[in-house]
Amino acid sequence: MKKSLLAFALSVLLPGVTYAIDLTDDGSLKLTGFYNITGAKVLSGSALNSSTPWTYQQWNCPCSMQAWEYAGVYEKSKGLQFNQESLLGIQIKKEFSPTFSATTQIISRANNPNTGSRPTVDWAYATWTPAENSPWTFQAGKMRIPLYYYSDYLYIGYAYPWVRPAPDVYGWPIYAYNGGNFSYRTQLGQSEWAATLSGFTGSYQQKNDAYDTLIYYTTPTHESWKNIQGAWLAVNNGIVDVRAMYMRYKDNLWQDNTDGTRLSMIGNQSTSIMGISANMDYKNWLIKAEVDRYRQVDPAKGLNNVYKYALFGVGYQFGAWTPMYTYSQYTTINEPTEGRKTQYLSLRWDFHATTALKVQYDVSKDKSHYSYPFFGDSKVLSISLQGVF
Repeated sequence: MKKSLLAFALSVLLPGVTYAIDLTDDGSLKLTGFYNITGAKVLSGSALNSSTPWTYQQWNCPCSMQAWEYAGVYEKSKGLQFNQESLLGIQIKKEFSPTFSATTQIISRANNPNTGSRPTVDWAYATWTPAENSPWTFQAGKMRIPLYYYSDYLYIGYAYPWVRPAPDVYGWPIYAYNGGNFSYRTQLGQSEWAATLSGFTGSYQQKNDAYDTLIYYTTPTHESWKNIQGAWLAVNNGIVDVRAMYMRYKDNLWQDNTDGTRLSMIGNQSTSIMGISANMDYKNWLIKAEVDRYRQVDPAKGLNNVYKYALFGVGYQFGAWTPMYTYSQYTTINEPTEGRKTQYLSLRWDFHATTALKVQYDVSKDKSHYSYPFFGDSKVLSISLQGVF
């Protein structure tokens, strides 16, 4: 594509650019924002080789999971729904000096069972650099865990070509951390290649999180990731961008008993996630690829939780139009296997400098080996108006 969608979206969301709103006369306090008005309809679906409607947890199916973190599920019986993924977000950044600033990101979601749909502070962190134009950056506070290529921009729909990044790949119960990180950026010799190395550490606890409670257990379930330690390395030359990530942490999953004690399902379990992404944005061609692996194995405790997930997409820009084909899948290696394979046809129309209209058609196949119907197969049509300001 002529200009990277992600690079443009990030430029809009950084202070000092044309689209930022000055909240003070000196320009040290700026506001930027983004929105997604997303609707989707389940056209058809089946489970266990039967098209007979079924119920999974609290959902009437045929249905389709499109947002694991907030349990955004579309149900065929409800027709076209706009209340599962639509959101409005703002970022406020205060520059105290050329080398020190504070950033807050607040998002109001149409569907947010984690906090009853109230606006949430997704980010609240400080940034410091040793000097202007320093290659070193240090941050501390609440931030998003950099699990994936689009982790920081998962809800800034304008930054990517789809209505949403593939749900088969994007989505875990914990998605933020309280802690700190550093990054170092350097040019690789006299070449056009640049590299960024980042390390991060922290922890996070999510009580009664939607992922565990609504999707799997129905009883209020809590999860925490402690001693998060990770790093990622990215190299790019303006056309090709390759990123590798590794992190580990201690996982705790539990429910509260009525007598005040705790029912522990996973206790302080060593867990790791690793992944690699490769993207190309060359002339009118757009290629996206990402492969990840989650590992939580402890034979003594009977744990053998290994997930493998991946996506691959190719698109081509015709003026303001970008059609794209994408394939994604995820699977566990142990029985009973949970898995899914999905094909996507998406079309993006950039009819305004900061706004895009997207239409997407998904065909998803449930590859889970459960004795009961999970989310099943589905065909879903989505439409979304996404923009930045």
